[in-house]
Amino acid sequence: MTRIKAIAYLPMGQNGIGETIIQGYYMHQAVGMWFMFSLLGILYYLLPQQLNKPLYSYGLGILAFWSQILFYTVIGTHHFVFSALPWWLQTVAIVGSVGMLIPVSAGTINFLMTMRGSWSRITNSYSLPFFLVGVIYYFTGSFQGTAEAFRSTNLIWHFSDFTIAHSHITMYGIIAFLLFGGIYAIVPRLTGKEPSELAVGAHFWMALIGLQFYTIPLMIGGTLKGLDWAEGKPFIDSVALMAPYWLWRAIGGTLMWMSHIVLAYNLYKMIAGRDYSDIRDAAFLQLEQTDTDEKKNNSLENL
Repeated sequence: MTRIKAIAYLPMGQNGIGETIIQGYYMHQAVGMWFMFSLLGILYYLLPQQLNKPLYSYGLGILAFWSQILFYTVIGTHHFVFSALPWWLQTVAIVGSVGMLIPVSAGTINFLMTMRGSWSRITNSYSLPFFLVGVIYYFTGSFQGTAEAFRSTNLIWHFSDFTIAHSHITMYGIIAFLLFGGIYAIVPRLTGKEPSELAVGAHFWMALIGLQFYTIPLMIGGTLKGLDWAEGKPFIDSVALMAPYWLWRAIGGTLMWMSHIVLAYNLYKMIAGRDYSDIRDAAFLQLEQTDTDEKKNNSLENL
């Protein structure tokens, strides 16, 4: 990742096809080998901790890790199908995109099986709803990326608003939601202060509903736009076609933006707030009460 980042910012090779190849791989390494691995690592650590149970399968975790390294590093040019890039390089990216079904399936199964039997905990947790949505989007968004990589589908979807929807499903639905869950799991433990349950719920639902309003219309409109292009219709017709879908995108984006204001409020309450219970003191009180009850029980048994 560091090597690719360095090359991406060097002037050498940044001309024509060479620039396209370098930036394509840099873009995908940043998403898959930096953001995705970082947030999946947080999920692997915090999900069992929040559920108070071990990870379902260590073997599935190892399979997901190494297969993602193997396949994700070669898919950087699947956004340049039918371009001037070498045909074999495009084919390698398509094969790697199909191979990504292995780590995604292994990871999703591992996470959902870890949650199995603990669904009731989700309704009483700040972080688990965000983790669950992140896992669902990890599966659907990654499968969507594989579907887009084929030449037949790429011909319709690429350069349309469908790709914009896909990028937001992955970077927001996966990365951002896992980040939100990590914040709500870690910050209260660091500060000893809990956020408002109502405010966390508002953040979750505004972000989730906003993302639906943002992405689903763009997927529908983008598909129709691509079909219009394939039929050779005037470009301006596809622009007019997208007007209502862009309106829904604006509504969804506004909801997502407002959810970030709520997140900032929650962070303020968790860090600087004074009117919320200190969970560390509550935990120590609970431990002291438990010790007292155990001593009383032991005394009664001795009598």
